[in-house]
Order: sequence, then C-alpha cells, then structure tokens
Amino acid sequence: MSGITKKSKVTLVELPPTQFGKLNGDVSSDIYTAFKLPSRAIHVLEGVLRNDGWENVKSINPLHHGKKGKLTEENFRRIFDSKVLGISSITRTCKQSLELARLFKSKNPKGIVIAGGPDPTYRSEEWLKDVDIIVRGEGEKTISELMLRLTKNPEKLKDIDGLAFKKNNKIIITKPRKLLTEEELSKLPHPYYDKQVREKVSVAVIETSRGCPNDCEFCGVSEFYGRKYRKKSTEYIIEGLKQVRDMGNPIFFTDDNFTANPKRATELLKEIVKNNLHKRIGMVQATVNIAENPELLKALREANILGLCLGIESISDSTLKDIGKPYSAEQNIKAVKKLKELGFWIHGMLMPGGDGDTSQTLKETSKWVNKNLDSIQFFPISPNPGTRFYERMEKEKRILSHDFSIYDGNHVLIKPKNFTPYELQKMVNKMFKKFYNFKNSIRRLIKSPEKKLSFFAFSYNKLHGIKNMLYDPESKQHLKFLKSLS
Repeated sequence: MSGITKKSKVTLVELPPTQFGKLNGDVSSDIYTAFKLPSRAIHVLEGVLRNDGWENVKSINPLHHGKKGKLTEENFRRIFDSKVLGISSITRTCKQSLELARLFKSKNPKGIVIAGGPDPTYRSEEWLKDVDIIVRGEGEKTISELMLRLTKNPEKLKDIDGLAFKKNNKIIITKPRKLLTEEELSKLPHPYYDKQVREKVSVAVIETSRGCPNDCEFCGVSEFYGRKYRKKSTEYIIEGLKQVRDMGNPIFFTDDNFTANPKRATELLKEIVKNNLHKRIGMVQATVNIAENPELLKALREANILGLCLGIESISDSTLKDIGKPYSAEQNIKAVKKLKELGFWIHGMLMPGGDGDTSQTLKETSKWVNKNLDSIQFFPISPNPGTRFYERMEKEKRILSHDFSIYDGNHVLIKPKNFTPYELQKMVNKMFKKFYNFKNSIRRLIKSPEKKLSFFAFSYNKLHGIKNMLYDPESKQHLKFLKSLS
C-alpha cells in the first residue's frame, strides 16, 4: 500500500441489488431501484474527500452512471485504473460487491480496496478475505483519517479508530469509532452529486439526523447509528436543501425517525417554510405517536410534508410485543385513522409472520391495510446480520437461508411458529397482490387526498410491477425452496 497521493485516482462504488447477487446481473425489482434513489453513502464520502483536497474522486452507481443498471466498459476502466476502490455495501448487495473486489484485485493487484457500510461492519472477517481495509460504522471521519494516512504511512493503521484490516494474516480490529457529535455532523461537507445523478434521480434525499431512541430487536439502525438521536443544525439542513433544490420531486427525508424530537422537528419545519423550500411534496419516516402532537402535524402540513412512512409492523399486540415495538395495536389503528382524516398520505410498513401472527390475524391485517393505507410494504421479519434478532434466530436455529442476496425484506427467511415458511410466503404474496390489484389501486387513486403521491405509487406498480418483485427468477427459486421444506 504505497504511492498514494491526493492526485491519485479514487473511485467509490455502490452497486444495486441484482438477481442472485451477480455482478452486473439484472437489477432486482423494487421501489428503491425503480426510482433510482441517490446512494446513501458514497456521495457523502466523495464530498468529504473533495473537501480534503483529493483531486480525482468519482462516485459510481450503475443506476445513474451505467446502462440499464449495469456497469459499462467505461465504468470498469475507471475502476480498474484506480489506486483506491471504495465499496459501500448492505447485506443485500454483498455478493456482487465482493465479486467486484475480487475482480479489481485480479486486474490491479497493487490497488487498495476499502469497504464500508453495515455488512462489512458486521461481517468483517468474511469481507477481509477479499478487501484490504474495512471502515466500520460511521465512515466520514474514519475515511478522512485513513486516506491521509495512506499518503504518508500506510503500514501504520492501528491508531485509527473504526478500522479492520489484516496484517501478517491476522485480523486487526481497532478501537470503535465514537459516533459523530451533533457539531461534527453539522460541519460535514454536503454530499457531492454529479450531473448524471442530478438528472436521473426521481426523488431527492436529505438527512437531517441520525439514530433512533427506540430499540427494536430487528432493527439495524440502533446498532449502526446508536440509540442516541443526533440532529444536524438547522442552518446546515437549509443549505443542504438549497443544494438539492433542482433534484427530483418529491423530496425524501432519509432520517430513520424524522420526528423523534417533536420540538426540534417542528422548529425545523417552520424554517423550511420561512426559506421557501417547501414547494416540493415531502416524505418522512416517522412513528405513530406523531398523531398525538397537533403542533407537529400542523407544521408538517404547512411544510408540504404530506407523505408519512410509518413503521406500523403489526396490528397484533402479541406480535408487536414479540419484536419489541413500543406501541400497541390500538395506538397504530387510531393513529392511522387520525392522520388520514387530516389528509396525510400513509405508506405503511408491516412485518407479517411474527410469533403472534396466525392465518386469521393476517387476513384481518390485509383487510385493514386495504381500507386504511395508501401504499404498503410487507416485510416478513428478516434476520439482518448485526441485530439482536439475527443472533436470537441463529441461537434458536430458525434461519432458513444465508443467501444474502435475498435479504431484502420480501422473502421469508426464518421459521415462523404458526405457519410453514411456504405458507407464510404465499400469504404475504397474496396480501401484496390484493393490495396492489388494479381495482384497489384505482380506488385509492380516486379517493386519495394527495393525488401526486398516489399517482407516484400507482405508476410504480403499473410500470415496474409488484408481480415483477414477487415472481422474478430469484423469488421463484426461493418459493420452490420453501415448498421443498414443507
């Protein structure tokens, strides 16, 4: 690891999910790839490195820089000619990301591969078979220190917090990096988006905070970002919104819980209006307790944030208790009713198949979502590496597959208690199809208080199709596998 200067070619890559996790395979069908959302990590890291004086940095996401979601020959030339290749990966994209790392090393043995993101953080040993260095946890400060060290003393990495690497065939994991303070978050360079990204994204994104005070067993947010809720300064957020003013419509606030601090959220929303940055429809992720805060709800509407993505998870108390969700079924039902009456557009995220679910509770859930929600995602509870839920399922020997390319939330991956895995998958697929059938979709489109978001969801289903997601080759294979278990 030598010969790195701030003029060296550095390429940051985030690959989309593909069928069977193949590098440059067919892109998987889901809402994230359909709307070509900006990558969450690499644009931020490019902003950090450019701010540090690195002169030849480029981010590549095949959804924006490739052809039909695949890397082009030009993309590959850029990657193979780089001194440093940075790869950001979640568990779902680890197979193709590791394949890219191996291909890079075969073409450029002296090049350095740095990996980061949730999957390399939690499965460092596996990743270090193919990459040189792993940035564990939040990466902005770590990558800045690491890249500078590579220009001066690349053999001395032990004193940089938040790394994993191999030395003399021994894995070395340095002291965990402390979470960035609110002051540090508010001083980060803003994400760098090139012309291709700005022109191709359908939805702009911005992050205003990190962390969630809840501690749900299945969720990786509290593991990766901590249970401490850390907010960025209002001034920083306003500047960030101005920088993405020309990107996409609507705008999605990527905070895992935008309203975790209601007072702060209300004040921020008022500043957004004051700065005339509320012309586009906004969407946020929130919890159902916002229904109990009239001032916050008023501020959301005035700021044109009409889309609420709610982690409802279930309308069964026993299931909610089992997964550690701090709300009751009654709270969920009442909150959705109230929010709908106020004219909000509700995207519900539910986790069917918990230990408290039966065929009857799922039939009731299907009936309720069809009557009360504008769009839905059903996520059979997934054992994501790094979570306490994954550890518990491993201990109970309930994990059905470690094929990480299907760790997307759409596939049944653990043994449910009251169904066979095949029965649950078939039921989830049926619930999806019923909700998004043409008749129900048209009815929601007509009745919706927010036509633009409803048309957005309708267009996604008609152009990309829920059936494509449920019955692509990978899903068909998994369904066949589940049937064999029966």
